[in-house]
Amino acid sequence: MLTNKRFNGFLGATLSGLLLYGALSPNDHWLLAWFALVPLLCSLKGSTVRQAALLGGVTGTVVNFLAFHWCIQLMQSFSNLGPASYLIMLLMAMYQAVPWALWCAFLRAPGPVVKNPYRRGLGFATFSVSAFLALEYFYPIIFPWFLANTQHMRPELLSIIEVGGVSSLSMAILVVNLCLARALVGDPKEAPTRLWPVQTAKPLAWLLPVPLIIGALLAWNSYRVPMIEQQIKDSPTLELGLVQPKEWIRSGPSLEGLHKYQVLTHQLIERAAALGRPLDLILWPESAVRTPPGLIERLPSESKGQTVLETPGRLTQYPVDVTRLMPSLTVPSETLESERGVPLEDLLAVQRGHSVPTLFGTTLVDLDPDATAPIPGRAPLYNCAVLLDEYGAVLGAVKKVKLLIFGEFIPGSAYFPWVYTLLPSSSALLPGTEPAVLDFRDSRLGIMICYEDLLPWFHYALAKKKPQILLNLTNDAWFGLTAEPAAHFALSKLRTIEGRCYLVRSTPTGISAVVDPFGNVVGEIPSGESGTLQRTVRLLDVETGFERWGDTIAWLSLLFSLAYGVFWWTRGARGVKTNET
Repeated sequence: MLTNKRFNGFLGATLSGLLLYGALSPNDHWLLAWFALVPLLCSLKGSTVRQAALLGGVTGTVVNFLAFHWCIQLMQSFSNLGPASYLIMLLMAMYQAVPWALWCAFLRAPGPVVKNPYRRGLGFATFSVSAFLALEYFYPIIFPWFLANTQHMRPELLSIIEVGGVSSLSMAILVVNLCLARALVGDPKEAPTRLWPVQTAKPLAWLLPVPLIIGALLAWNSYRVPMIEQQIKDSPTLELGLVQPKEWIRSGPSLEGLHKYQVLTHQLIERAAALGRPLDLILWPESAVRTPPGLIERLPSESKGQTVLETPGRLTQYPVDVTRLMPSLTVPSETLESERGVPLEDLLAVQRGHSVPTLFGTTLVDLDPDATAPIPGRAPLYNCAVLLDEYGAVLGAVKKVKLLIFGEFIPGSAYFPWVYTLLPSSSALLPGTEPAVLDFRDSRLGIMICYEDLLPWFHYALAKKKPQILLNLTNDAWFGLTAEPAAHFALSKLRTIEGRCYLVRSTPTGISAVVDPFGNVVGEIPSGESGTLQRTVRLLDVETGFERWGDTIAWLSLLFSLAYGVFWWTRGARGVKTNET
Protein backbone atom coordinates (compact mmCIF):
# COMPACT_ATOMS: atom_id res chain seq x y z
CA MET A 1 0.00 0.00 0.00
CA LEU A 2 1.35 3.42 -1.00
CA THR A 3 1.14 5.70 2.03
CA ASN A 4 1.18 9.49 1.80
CA LYS A 5 4.73 9.50 3.12
CA ARG A 6 5.94 7.07 0.49
CA PHE A 7 4.03 8.92 -2.22
CA ASN A 8 5.62 12.21 -1.19
CA GLY A 9 9.00 10.50 -1.22
CA PHE A 10 8.35 9.25 -4.74
CA LEU A 11 7.36 12.75 -5.83
CA GLY A 12 10.51 14.21 -4.27
CA ALA A 13 12.73 11.68 -6.01
CA THR A 14 10.99 12.30 -9.34
CA LEU A 15 11.29 16.06 -8.90
CA SER A 16 15.04 15.75 -8.34
CA GLY A 17 15.34 13.77 -11.55
CA LEU A 18 13.40 16.42 -13.45
CA LEU A 19 15.47 19.24 -11.97
CA LEU A 20 18.72 17.51 -12.90
CA TYR A 21 17.47 16.97 -16.44
CA GLY A 22 16.59 20.66 -16.64
CA ALA A 23 20.14 21.54 -15.62
CA LEU A 24 21.74 19.33 -18.28
CA SER A 25 22.21 20.21 -21.94
CA PRO A 26 20.34 21.03 -24.11
CA ASN A 27 18.09 22.61 -21.44
CA ASP A 28 21.03 24.30 -19.71
CA HIS A 29 19.17 25.73 -16.72
CA TRP A 30 22.43 25.52 -14.79
CA LEU A 31 21.15 27.06 -11.54
CA LEU A 32 18.83 24.08 -10.94
CA ALA A 33 21.80 21.81 -10.27
CA TRP A 34 22.66 23.66 -7.07
CA PHE A 35 19.41 22.54 -5.39
CA ALA A 36 18.23 19.69 -7.64
CA LEU A 37 19.12 16.99 -5.08
CA VAL A 38 17.31 18.66 -2.20
CA PRO A 39 13.87 17.05 -2.85
CA LEU A 40 15.47 13.61 -3.01
CA LEU A 41 17.52 14.17 0.14
CA CYS A 42 14.50 15.44 2.06
CA SER A 43 12.53 12.39 0.92
CA LEU A 44 15.13 10.11 2.52
CA LYS A 45 14.33 11.28 6.04
CA GLY A 46 12.91 8.40 8.03
CA SER A 47 13.22 5.91 5.15
CA THR A 48 14.67 2.42 5.41
CA VAL A 49 17.71 1.36 3.43
CA ARG A 50 15.53 -0.38 0.86
CA GLN A 51 13.23 2.60 0.52
CA ALA A 52 16.18 4.94 0.16
CA ALA A 53 17.67 2.78 -2.61
CA LEU A 54 14.34 2.81 -4.42
CA LEU A 55 14.07 6.59 -4.20
CA GLY A 56 17.61 7.03 -5.46
CA GLY A 57 16.85 4.64 -8.29
CA VAL A 58 13.80 6.70 -9.25
CA THR A 59 15.86 9.90 -9.46
CA GLY A 60 18.59 8.23 -11.48
CA THR A 61 16.16 6.53 -13.85
CA VAL A 62 14.22 9.73 -14.53
CA VAL A 63 17.25 11.87 -15.30
CA ASN A 64 19.03 9.22 -17.38
CA PHE A 65 15.94 8.28 -19.39
CA LEU A 66 15.18 11.89 -20.24
CA ALA A 67 18.81 12.89 -20.85
CA PHE A 68 19.48 9.94 -23.17
CA HIS A 69 16.05 9.48 -24.77
CA TRP A 70 17.63 10.14 -28.19
CA CYS A 71 19.06 6.61 -28.00
CA ILE A 72 15.57 5.36 -28.91
CA GLN A 73 15.72 7.07 -32.30
CA LEU A 74 19.26 5.79 -32.79
CA MET A 75 18.21 2.19 -32.16
CA GLN A 76 15.13 2.47 -34.36
CA SER A 77 17.15 3.94 -37.23
CA PHE A 78 20.16 1.62 -37.19
CA SER A 79 19.01 -1.66 -35.66
CA ASN A 80 16.35 -4.31 -36.06
CA LEU A 81 15.13 -3.96 -32.48
CA GLY A 82 11.82 -2.27 -33.32
CA PRO A 83 9.58 -1.48 -30.31
CA ALA A 84 12.09 -3.23 -28.06
CA SER A 85 14.10 0.00 -28.30
CA TYR A 86 11.88 1.56 -25.62
CA LEU A 87 12.43 -1.34 -23.24
CA ILE A 88 16.18 -1.27 -23.85
CA MET A 89 16.23 2.47 -23.20
CA LEU A 90 14.41 1.95 -19.90
CA LEU A 91 16.81 -0.82 -18.89
CA MET A 92 19.78 1.38 -19.77
CA ALA A 93 18.37 4.22 -17.67
CA MET A 94 17.82 1.85 -14.74
CA TYR A 95 21.37 0.53 -15.09
CA GLN A 96 22.75 4.06 -15.04
CA ALA A 97 20.59 4.77 -11.98
CA VAL A 98 22.40 2.12 -9.89
CA PRO A 99 24.94 4.63 -8.46
CA TRP A 100 22.08 6.82 -7.27
CA ALA A 101 20.37 3.88 -5.59
CA LEU A 102 23.61 2.78 -3.90
CA TRP A 103 24.42 6.28 -2.68
CA CYS A 104 20.99 6.81 -1.14
CA ALA A 105 21.15 3.38 0.47
CA PHE A 106 24.52 4.32 1.98
CA LEU A 107 23.00 7.50 3.42
CA ARG A 108 20.37 5.52 5.31
CA ALA A 109 22.39 2.45 6.29
CA PRO A 110 22.94 2.01 10.04
CA GLY A 111 26.39 3.21 11.00
CA PRO A 112 29.01 2.14 13.53
CA VAL A 113 28.42 2.80 17.21
CA VAL A 114 30.91 5.36 18.52
CA LYS A 115 30.89 7.44 21.67
CA ASN A 116 31.21 10.83 20.01
CA PRO A 117 28.26 11.57 17.67
CA TYR A 118 30.07 14.58 16.21
CA ARG A 119 33.00 12.39 15.21
CA ARG A 120 30.63 9.89 13.69
CA GLY A 121 28.79 12.68 11.93
CA LEU A 122 31.94 14.28 10.49
CA GLY A 123 33.24 10.94 9.23
CA PHE A 124 29.93 10.02 7.66
CA ALA A 125 29.53 13.49 6.18
CA THR A 126 32.84 13.02 4.40
CA PHE A 127 31.80 9.53 3.35
CA SER A 128 28.51 10.79 1.92
CA VAL A 129 30.44 13.14 -0.37
CA SER A 130 33.28 10.79 -1.28
CA ALA A 131 30.93 7.89 -2.03
CA PHE A 132 28.97 10.02 -4.49
CA LEU A 133 32.12 11.24 -6.24
CA ALA A 134 33.54 7.72 -6.48
CA LEU A 135 30.32 6.30 -7.90
CA GLU A 136 29.95 9.21 -10.33
CA TYR A 137 33.48 8.80 -11.66
CA PHE A 138 34.10 5.05 -11.68
CA TYR A 139 30.71 3.50 -12.39
CA PRO A 140 30.82 2.47 -16.09
CA ILE A 141 28.20 3.98 -18.38
CA ILE A 142 28.26 4.49 -22.14
CA PHE A 143 28.19 8.31 -22.10
CA PRO A 144 29.72 9.44 -18.78
CA TRP A 145 28.32 12.65 -17.33
CA PHE A 146 28.93 14.49 -14.07
CA LEU A 147 27.21 17.10 -11.94
CA ALA A 148 29.95 19.46 -13.11
CA ASN A 149 28.67 19.25 -16.70
CA THR A 150 25.57 21.20 -15.71
CA GLN A 151 27.74 24.31 -15.38
CA HIS A 152 29.28 24.30 -18.86
CA MET A 153 27.57 27.64 -19.62
CA ARG A 154 29.15 29.36 -16.60
CA PRO A 155 32.91 29.87 -17.19
CA GLU A 156 33.24 31.78 -13.91
CA LEU A 157 32.32 28.60 -12.01
CA LEU A 158 34.36 26.17 -14.10
CA SER A 159 37.87 27.35 -13.24
CA ILE A 160 38.19 25.01 -10.26
CA ILE A 161 38.21 22.10 -12.73
CA GLU A 162 41.78 22.92 -13.75
CA VAL A 163 42.83 22.10 -10.17
CA GLY A 164 41.10 18.79 -9.55
CA GLY A 165 39.12 17.88 -12.65
CA VAL A 166 35.36 17.47 -12.92
CA SER A 167 35.14 15.90 -9.46
CA SER A 168 36.19 19.18 -7.82
CA LEU A 169 33.19 21.06 -9.22
CA SER A 170 30.84 18.11 -8.69
CA MET A 171 31.94 18.12 -5.06
CA ALA A 172 31.07 21.80 -4.67
CA ILE A 173 27.60 21.29 -6.17
CA LEU A 174 26.98 18.22 -4.02
CA VAL A 175 28.01 19.91 -0.77
CA VAL A 176 25.71 22.85 -1.48
CA ASN A 177 22.80 20.44 -2.04
CA LEU A 178 23.58 18.56 1.18
CA CYS A 179 23.79 21.77 3.19
CA LEU A 180 20.49 23.05 1.83
CA ALA A 181 18.79 19.74 2.58
CA ARG A 182 20.27 19.63 6.08
CA ALA A 183 18.95 23.12 6.78
CA LEU A 184 15.47 22.15 5.62
CA VAL A 185 15.09 18.89 7.53
CA GLY A 186 17.07 19.84 10.61
CA ASP A 187 15.54 19.95 14.09
CA PRO A 188 17.75 20.71 17.10
CA LYS A 189 15.71 18.31 19.23
CA GLU A 190 16.50 15.36 16.97
CA ALA A 191 19.62 13.30 16.66
CA PRO A 192 21.81 13.94 13.60
CA THR A 193 20.04 12.99 10.40
CA ARG A 194 21.92 11.03 7.79
CA LEU A 195 21.52 13.63 5.08
CA TRP A 196 24.48 15.52 6.38
CA PRO A 197 24.84 13.90 9.79
CA VAL A 198 26.47 16.50 12.02
CA GLN A 199 24.34 17.67 14.89
CA THR A 200 23.86 21.39 15.40
CA ALA A 201 21.55 23.46 17.58
CA LYS A 202 20.85 25.79 14.65
CA PRO A 203 20.04 23.91 11.45
CA LEU A 204 19.93 27.14 9.45
CA ALA A 205 23.65 27.48 10.15
CA TRP A 206 24.07 24.96 7.31
CA LEU A 207 23.20 27.75 4.90
CA LEU A 208 26.48 29.50 5.74
CA PRO A 209 28.73 27.19 3.64
CA VAL A 210 26.67 27.89 0.51
CA PRO A 211 27.86 31.48 -0.15
CA LEU A 212 31.35 30.52 1.01
CA ILE A 213 31.59 27.75 -1.59
CA ILE A 214 30.22 29.93 -4.40
CA GLY A 215 32.47 32.77 -3.32
CA ALA A 216 35.53 30.53 -3.35
CA LEU A 217 34.77 29.36 -6.90
CA LEU A 218 34.36 32.95 -8.10
CA ALA A 219 37.49 34.10 -6.28
CA TRP A 220 39.63 31.39 -7.86
CA ASN A 221 38.27 32.31 -11.28
CA SER A 222 39.09 35.98 -10.72
CA TYR A 223 42.62 35.01 -9.70
CA ARG A 224 43.28 32.70 -12.67
CA VAL A 225 41.63 34.50 -15.58
CA PRO A 226 44.14 37.38 -15.84
CA MET A 227 47.03 34.91 -15.71
CA ILE A 228 45.61 32.80 -18.53
CA GLU A 229 44.75 35.88 -20.59
CA GLN A 230 48.36 37.04 -20.39
CA GLN A 231 49.62 33.64 -21.52
CA ILE A 232 47.18 33.73 -24.43
CA LYS A 233 48.58 37.08 -25.57
CA ASP A 234 52.14 35.72 -25.47
CA SER A 235 51.36 32.47 -27.33
CA PRO A 236 51.86 31.66 -31.04
CA THR A 237 48.82 31.35 -33.29
CA LEU A 238 47.40 28.80 -35.68
CA GLU A 239 44.87 29.66 -38.40
CA LEU A 240 42.32 26.85 -38.54
CA GLY A 241 39.45 26.08 -40.88
CA LEU A 242 36.49 23.74 -40.27
CA VAL A 243 34.30 22.14 -42.92
CA GLN A 244 30.77 20.91 -42.11
CA PRO A 245 28.91 19.61 -45.21
CA LYS A 246 25.71 18.40 -43.47
CA GLU A 247 26.46 14.87 -44.57
CA TRP A 248 24.06 12.48 -42.83
CA ILE A 249 24.53 8.75 -42.42
CA ARG A 250 23.38 6.92 -45.57
CA SER A 251 22.65 10.28 -47.21
CA GLY A 252 24.19 9.21 -50.51
CA PRO A 253 27.23 7.67 -52.21
CA SER A 254 30.46 8.34 -50.35
CA LEU A 255 31.99 9.84 -53.50
CA GLU A 256 29.25 12.47 -53.43
CA GLY A 257 30.01 13.19 -49.78
CA LEU A 258 33.72 13.57 -50.54
CA HIS A 259 32.86 16.03 -53.30
CA LYS A 260 30.95 18.20 -50.80
CA TYR A 261 34.05 18.39 -48.62
CA GLN A 262 36.18 19.34 -51.63
CA VAL A 263 33.85 22.15 -52.73
CA LEU A 264 33.39 23.64 -49.25
CA THR A 265 37.13 23.43 -48.59
CA HIS A 266 37.90 25.30 -51.82
CA GLN A 267 35.39 28.02 -50.87
CA LEU A 268 36.90 28.28 -47.38
CA ILE A 269 40.42 28.68 -48.75
CA GLU A 270 39.31 31.38 -51.22
CA ARG A 271 37.63 33.40 -48.45
CA ALA A 272 40.69 33.05 -46.22
CA ALA A 273 42.91 34.35 -49.02
CA ALA A 274 40.57 37.28 -49.65
CA LEU A 275 40.77 38.19 -45.96
CA GLY A 276 44.55 38.01 -46.02
CA ARG A 277 44.49 35.22 -43.42
CA PRO A 278 45.78 32.08 -45.18
CA LEU A 279 44.94 28.84 -43.41
CA ASP A 280 47.56 26.77 -41.61
CA LEU A 281 45.38 23.69 -41.19
CA ILE A 282 41.97 22.41 -42.34
CA LEU A 283 39.92 19.95 -40.28
CA TRP A 284 37.54 17.40 -41.72
CA PRO A 285 35.52 15.31 -39.24
CA GLU A 286 35.54 11.68 -38.26
CA SER A 287 34.66 9.33 -41.15
CA ALA A 288 34.85 12.21 -43.64
CA VAL A 289 36.56 9.96 -46.20
CA ARG A 290 34.47 6.83 -46.61
CA THR A 291 34.63 3.87 -48.95
CA PRO A 292 33.15 4.37 -52.43
CA PRO A 293 32.20 0.78 -53.31
CA GLY A 294 33.32 -0.88 -56.52
CA LEU A 295 35.86 1.71 -57.70
CA ILE A 296 39.44 0.63 -57.17
CA GLU A 297 41.35 -1.89 -55.14
CA ARG A 298 43.25 0.82 -53.29
CA LEU A 299 43.06 4.58 -53.31
CA PRO A 300 46.02 6.53 -54.76
CA SER A 301 48.63 6.27 -52.06
CA GLU A 302 52.16 5.35 -51.28
CA SER A 303 52.28 2.13 -49.31
CA LYS A 304 55.66 0.67 -48.45
CA GLY A 305 57.33 2.90 -51.01
CA GLN A 306 55.03 2.16 -53.94
CA THR A 307 52.36 4.35 -55.42
CA VAL A 308 49.41 2.11 -56.18
CA LEU A 309 46.35 2.51 -58.33
CA GLU A 310 45.49 -1.03 -59.13
CA THR A 311 43.00 -2.90 -61.27
CA PRO A 312 39.35 -1.90 -60.79
CA GLY A 313 37.62 -4.10 -58.26
CA ARG A 314 36.40 -4.06 -54.66
CA LEU A 315 37.69 -1.02 -52.79
CA THR A 316 39.35 -1.36 -49.42
CA GLN A 317 40.20 1.48 -47.03
CA TYR A 318 43.50 3.27 -46.91
CA PRO A 319 46.22 0.96 -45.53
CA VAL A 320 47.56 1.72 -42.04
CA ASP A 321 51.05 2.17 -43.47
CA VAL A 322 50.01 4.78 -46.03
CA THR A 323 52.75 7.41 -46.41
CA ARG A 324 51.27 9.78 -48.98
CA LEU A 325 47.95 10.71 -50.59
CA MET A 326 48.57 12.51 -53.85
CA PRO A 327 47.00 16.00 -54.04
CA SER A 328 45.10 17.05 -57.14
CA LEU A 329 45.66 20.31 -59.01
CA THR A 330 42.12 20.39 -60.39
CA VAL A 331 39.56 22.67 -58.76
CA PRO A 332 36.30 20.86 -57.92
CA SER A 333 33.17 21.82 -59.84
CA GLU A 334 30.07 22.93 -57.97
CA THR A 335 28.28 19.63 -58.59
CA LEU A 336 29.45 16.07 -58.95
CA GLU A 337 27.48 15.75 -62.22
CA SER A 338 29.81 18.36 -63.73
CA GLU A 339 32.83 16.19 -63.00
CA ARG A 340 32.32 13.82 -65.93
CA GLY A 341 35.62 13.00 -67.55
CA VAL A 342 37.68 14.02 -64.49
CA PRO A 343 40.26 11.33 -63.66
CA LEU A 344 39.34 9.10 -60.75
CA GLU A 345 42.45 10.01 -58.78
CA ASP A 346 41.31 13.65 -58.81
CA LEU A 347 37.81 12.76 -57.63
CA LEU A 348 39.26 10.81 -54.71
CA ALA A 349 41.87 13.39 -53.65
CA VAL A 350 41.60 14.77 -50.11
CA GLN A 351 43.56 17.89 -51.08
CA ARG A 352 41.98 19.02 -54.31
CA GLY A 353 42.95 22.31 -55.88
CA HIS A 354 44.93 23.42 -52.85
CA SER A 355 48.03 22.66 -50.81
CA VAL A 356 46.80 23.41 -47.29
CA PRO A 357 47.67 20.77 -44.65
CA THR A 358 44.59 18.74 -43.73
CA LEU A 359 43.54 16.59 -40.79
CA PHE A 360 40.70 14.20 -41.64
CA GLY A 361 38.95 11.14 -40.29
CA THR A 362 38.83 7.81 -42.09
CA THR A 363 39.06 4.06 -41.55
CA LEU A 364 42.43 2.40 -42.04
CA VAL A 365 42.87 -1.29 -42.79
CA ASP A 366 45.78 -3.45 -41.73
CA LEU A 367 46.77 -5.39 -44.86
CA ASP A 368 49.28 -7.57 -43.02
CA PRO A 369 48.11 -11.17 -43.51
CA ASP A 370 49.09 -11.89 -39.92
CA ALA A 371 47.02 -9.02 -38.51
CA THR A 372 44.42 -9.99 -35.93
CA ALA A 373 40.85 -9.51 -37.10
CA PRO A 374 38.16 -8.58 -34.52
CA ILE A 375 35.81 -11.35 -35.68
CA PRO A 376 36.10 -14.03 -38.39
CA GLY A 377 35.43 -12.69 -41.86
CA ARG A 378 35.97 -9.03 -40.97
CA ALA A 379 39.04 -7.00 -41.88
CA PRO A 380 41.23 -5.50 -39.13
CA LEU A 381 40.03 -1.89 -39.24
CA TYR A 382 40.91 1.19 -37.18
CA ASN A 383 39.04 4.46 -36.75
CA CYS A 384 41.76 7.02 -37.41
CA ALA A 385 42.66 10.67 -37.84
CA VAL A 386 45.22 11.27 -40.61
CA LEU A 387 47.34 14.41 -40.93
CA LEU A 388 48.64 15.47 -44.36
CA ASP A 389 51.19 18.18 -45.05
CA GLU A 390 50.94 20.56 -48.01
CA TYR A 391 52.37 17.93 -50.36
CA GLY A 392 50.08 15.11 -49.26
CA ALA A 393 52.69 13.36 -47.13
CA VAL A 394 51.24 11.62 -44.09
CA LEU A 395 52.67 13.31 -40.99
CA GLY A 396 50.87 10.93 -38.66
CA ALA A 397 47.85 8.69 -38.23
CA VAL A 398 46.19 8.42 -34.80
CA LYS A 399 44.07 5.38 -33.97
CA LYS A 400 41.02 5.81 -31.80
CA VAL A 401 41.66 4.26 -28.37
CA LYS A 402 38.25 4.38 -26.69
CA LEU A 403 35.77 2.65 -28.98
CA LEU A 404 32.05 3.20 -28.54
CA ILE A 405 30.37 0.05 -27.30
CA PHE A 406 27.67 -1.31 -29.66
CA GLY A 407 28.61 1.32 -32.23
CA GLU A 408 32.23 0.43 -32.99
CA PHE A 409 32.44 -2.95 -31.32
CA ILE A 410 30.08 -5.43 -29.72
CA PRO A 411 31.36 -7.33 -26.67
CA GLY A 412 31.58 -11.05 -27.37
CA SER A 413 30.89 -10.66 -31.09
CA ALA A 414 33.92 -12.79 -31.93
CA TYR A 415 32.07 -15.72 -30.34
CA PHE A 416 28.53 -14.67 -31.33
CA PRO A 417 28.84 -12.94 -34.73
CA TRP A 418 25.10 -13.41 -35.31
CA VAL A 419 24.53 -10.42 -33.01
CA TYR A 420 25.26 -8.21 -36.03
CA THR A 421 21.92 -9.30 -37.51
CA LEU A 422 20.29 -7.29 -34.71
CA LEU A 423 22.74 -4.38 -35.02
CA PRO A 424 23.67 -4.37 -38.72
CA SER A 425 25.12 -0.85 -38.63
CA SER A 426 27.59 -1.64 -35.84
CA SER A 427 31.25 -1.82 -36.77
CA ALA A 428 33.89 -4.30 -35.68
CA LEU A 429 36.91 -2.08 -35.12
CA LEU A 430 40.19 -2.53 -33.30
CA PRO A 431 41.34 0.05 -30.71
CA GLY A 432 44.58 1.97 -30.65
CA THR A 433 46.97 1.49 -27.78
CA GLU A 434 47.35 5.00 -26.32
CA PRO A 435 46.44 8.67 -26.89
CA ALA A 436 48.69 10.50 -29.31
CA VAL A 437 49.97 13.99 -30.01
CA LEU A 438 50.93 14.89 -33.58
CA ASP A 439 53.79 17.28 -34.27
CA PHE A 440 52.79 19.87 -36.84
CA ARG A 441 55.33 22.55 -37.68
CA ASP A 442 56.10 24.09 -34.27
CA SER A 443 52.90 22.91 -32.59
CA ARG A 444 51.71 19.80 -30.75
CA LEU A 445 48.21 18.69 -31.68
CA GLY A 446 46.29 16.58 -29.17
CA ILE A 447 43.92 14.32 -31.12
CA MET A 448 40.56 13.13 -29.83
CA ILE A 449 38.26 11.02 -31.99
CA CYS A 450 34.52 10.95 -31.41
CA TYR A 451 33.47 10.62 -27.80
CA GLU A 452 37.03 10.56 -26.45
CA ASP A 453 36.47 14.28 -25.91
CA LEU A 454 34.00 13.66 -23.09
CA LEU A 455 36.22 11.25 -21.11
CA PRO A 456 38.32 13.06 -18.47
CA TRP A 457 40.50 9.98 -17.88
CA PHE A 458 41.36 9.85 -21.58
CA HIS A 459 42.22 13.55 -21.54
CA TYR A 460 44.47 13.05 -18.51
CA ALA A 461 46.50 10.43 -20.41
CA LEU A 462 46.65 12.76 -23.40
CA ALA A 463 47.53 15.79 -21.25
CA LYS A 464 50.66 14.01 -20.00
CA LYS A 465 51.96 14.33 -23.58
CA LYS A 466 51.69 18.15 -23.37
CA PRO A 467 49.41 19.07 -26.29
CA GLN A 468 49.09 22.78 -27.05
CA ILE A 469 45.62 22.43 -28.54
CA LEU A 470 42.91 19.74 -28.63
CA LEU A 471 41.47 18.73 -32.01
CA ASN A 472 38.36 16.57 -31.94
CA LEU A 473 37.08 14.79 -35.04
CA THR A 474 33.63 13.40 -34.34
CA ASN A 475 30.52 12.22 -36.17
CA ASP A 476 27.18 12.91 -34.52
CA ALA A 477 25.27 12.34 -37.79
CA TRP A 478 24.09 8.99 -36.38
CA PHE A 479 21.81 10.81 -33.95
CA GLY A 480 20.04 13.10 -36.40
CA LEU A 481 18.45 16.34 -35.22
CA THR A 482 18.09 15.16 -31.62
CA ALA A 483 19.47 16.52 -28.35
CA GLU A 484 22.62 14.40 -28.63
CA PRO A 485 24.87 16.86 -30.54
CA ALA A 486 24.25 19.61 -27.98
CA ALA A 487 24.74 17.19 -25.08
CA HIS A 488 27.97 15.83 -26.57
CA PHE A 489 29.30 19.34 -27.15
CA ALA A 490 28.45 20.39 -23.59
CA LEU A 491 30.27 17.39 -22.14
CA SER A 492 33.37 18.08 -24.23
CA LYS A 493 33.76 21.75 -23.26
CA LEU A 494 35.21 20.93 -19.83
CA ARG A 495 38.37 19.58 -21.48
CA THR A 496 39.38 23.18 -22.24
CA ILE A 497 39.37 24.01 -18.51
CA GLU A 498 41.25 20.87 -17.48
CA GLY A 499 44.15 21.69 -19.81
CA ARG A 500 43.61 25.45 -20.29
CA CYS A 501 43.83 25.10 -24.05
CA TYR A 502 41.62 25.57 -27.10
CA LEU A 503 39.30 22.79 -28.23
CA VAL A 504 38.41 22.60 -31.91
CA ARG A 505 35.63 20.18 -32.93
CA SER A 506 34.88 19.15 -36.50
CA THR A 507 31.67 17.23 -37.27
CA PRO A 508 29.81 16.48 -40.54
CA THR A 509 26.39 17.67 -39.28
CA GLY A 510 27.21 19.81 -36.23
CA ILE A 511 28.02 21.06 -33.76
CA SER A 512 31.42 22.13 -35.16
CA ALA A 513 32.98 24.72 -32.90
CA VAL A 514 35.99 26.42 -31.38
CA VAL A 515 36.10 26.74 -27.57
CA ASP A 516 38.65 28.93 -25.78
CA PRO A 517 40.59 27.99 -22.59
CA PHE A 518 37.83 29.48 -20.42
CA GLY A 519 35.05 27.34 -21.88
CA ASN A 520 33.62 30.13 -24.07
CA VAL A 521 32.41 29.21 -27.55
CA VAL A 522 34.21 31.60 -29.92
CA GLY A 523 32.96 30.07 -33.18
CA GLU A 524 30.23 27.58 -34.05
CA ILE A 525 28.39 25.95 -36.95
CA PRO A 526 25.02 24.83 -35.55
CA SER A 527 23.67 21.32 -35.81
CA GLY A 528 21.97 20.45 -39.10
CA GLU A 529 23.62 23.23 -41.13
CA SER A 530 26.19 23.23 -43.91
CA GLY A 531 29.08 25.68 -43.75
CA THR A 532 32.65 26.50 -42.94
CA LEU A 533 34.37 28.29 -40.08
CA GLN A 534 37.74 29.99 -39.76
CA ARG A 535 39.28 31.02 -36.46
CA THR A 536 42.68 32.05 -35.11
CA VAL A 537 43.59 29.93 -32.10
CA ARG A 538 46.46 30.12 -29.66
CA LEU A 539 48.93 27.35 -28.86
CA LEU A 540 49.19 27.28 -25.07
CA ASP A 541 51.62 25.66 -22.68
CA VAL A 542 49.79 26.00 -19.36
CA GLU A 543 50.56 23.50 -16.64
CA THR A 544 47.41 22.88 -14.64
CA GLY A 545 46.67 20.92 -11.52
CA PHE A 546 44.69 18.48 -13.64
CA GLU A 547 47.75 17.74 -15.76
CA ARG A 548 49.74 17.04 -12.60
CA TRP A 549 47.22 15.18 -10.49
CA GLY A 550 44.47 14.20 -12.91
CA ASP A 551 41.58 12.43 -11.21
CA THR A 552 43.23 12.33 -7.76
CA ILE A 553 40.07 13.62 -6.06
CA ALA A 554 38.07 10.74 -7.52
CA TRP A 555 40.68 8.19 -6.43
CA LEU A 556 40.92 9.67 -2.93
CA SER A 557 37.13 9.56 -2.72
CA LEU A 558 37.16 5.90 -3.68
CA LEU A 559 39.88 5.03 -1.16
CA PHE A 560 38.19 6.94 1.65
CA SER A 561 34.84 5.31 0.86
CA LEU A 562 36.38 1.85 0.98
CA ALA A 563 38.29 2.62 4.17
CA TYR A 564 35.22 4.03 5.86
CA GLY A 565 33.23 1.02 4.71
CA VAL A 566 35.72 -1.29 6.41
CA PHE A 567 35.57 0.84 9.55
CA TRP A 568 31.81 0.82 9.34
CA TRP A 569 31.66 -2.96 9.07
CA THR A 570 34.23 -3.74 11.75
CA ARG A 571 32.65 -1.37 14.29
CA GLY A 572 29.41 -3.26 14.29
CA ALA A 573 27.38 -1.69 11.50
CA ARG A 574 26.18 -5.07 10.38
CA GLY A 575 22.81 -5.68 11.94
CA VAL A 576 22.98 -2.59 14.19
CA LYS A 577 19.83 -0.51 14.30
CA THR A 578 20.08 3.24 14.48
CA ASN A 579 17.75 5.74 16.10
CA GLU A 580 18.79 8.46 13.67
CA THR A 581 16.11 10.11 11.60
